[in-house]
Amino acid sequence: MITFPYTNLGGSKRRAAVIIANSLPDLTVGFITTQPAWRKATDVLINPTFSNGLQNILLIRTGKIATCDRALTEGLPGNL
Repeated sequence: MITFPYTNLGGSKRRAAVIIANSLPDLTVGFITTQPAWRKATDVLINPTFSNGLQNILLIRTGKIATCDRALTEGLPGNL
């Protein structure tokens, strides 16, 4: 989980994220949503499989990428 800022910088929300690049001391992460109805052409759809252990379809929002200090992250629930 990581705190993602709203695009208008008026606040933020804790969200699941996928690590795109791991370069000390920062991480580049992509926002994840479980709302397939929000799918855009640039989103990456991840279907649940036995090997990834997902329960729901996920969208990686490639239009919502951020670089942040790894200290802002919390937990590592799984791998894609």
